[in-house]
Amino acid sequence: MKKFLLTIAAIIFFSGATCWAENLKFIDAMDDTGYYYDVESVESESDGVFTVKMAVIKANLNRMYSYDVRITTDERIYEILASKILSYDTRAILEENNTRRPPQRYSDKSEMGQMVRLILYGD
Repeated sequence: MKKFLLTIAAIIFFSGATCWAENLKFIDAMDDTGYYYDVESVESESDGVFTVKMAVIKANLNRMYSYDVRITTDERIYEILASKILSYDTRAILEENNTRRPPQRYSDKSEMGQMVRLILYGD
């Protein structure tokens, strides 16, 4: 059932409008949740510091959570700069938060560390 929901979410996502992002790339999935990043949003601010738009899609809730994230690879920290909750099927913004969150550490083997490696270096 979980794989079925993820498959349906992927079909809807890739056949629907892409007003939030132009080029989302799949990172990973767990149960009914898929993790993506916008390939075209990756920008280098300085050596070892970059920003990226990331998305978490919860198919069973019809929700898409988008995050503007700054990642500092040398210090292994990430900071959420802003976030939005959208209705997945219509991309209507349900909630918006432009408050920065405190920086969080990640390890190379953590989920965020693996996502950073995929974003920067590909598969």
